Amino acid sequence: MKAVYIGPHPERHDRKLTEQAASAVMSAPPDSVSEETALGDALRMMVRLHHRHLVVLDRDGRCTGVLSDRTLAAEWARNPASLSVRTVGATMATPPTVVGPGAKVLEVARIMRATGTDAVAVADADGRPLGIVTVTDLVALLAA
Repeated sequence: MKAVYIGPHPERHDRKLTEQAASAVMSAPPDSVSEETALGDALRMMVRLHHRHLVVLDRDGRCTGVLSDRTLAAEWARNPASLSVRTVGATMATPPTVVGPGAKVLEVARIMRATGTDAVAVADADGRPLGIVTVTDLVALLAA
């Protein structure tokens, strides 16, 4: 197998990678779902959008975390009927995986590691969703 080398992008490496802000690496705008949405409806949305994560919002439109395809799979494995009777809010992790836009990439990665998740929502000071940082975003940062 032949190795392929892609040179660095100097404009992306002005600062240490770990010191970059979440807002610089996040995917935006985030696709979101209400806490009151049935898990099955959230799964259909993920499939339709070809996403593995959705940012979860409360009734006031504030970010309460991230719903992952892994969470949905675990719920289905426990009880296939749960997809039609349980809501997204009932599956949310505590504490929520939400950071501010100024959070450093290193902090985001540490939160992912500590919580066993592969995505963190990014919200403003009022809790409004701005974006989402996934493991894919972190790999893209390292590969740039």
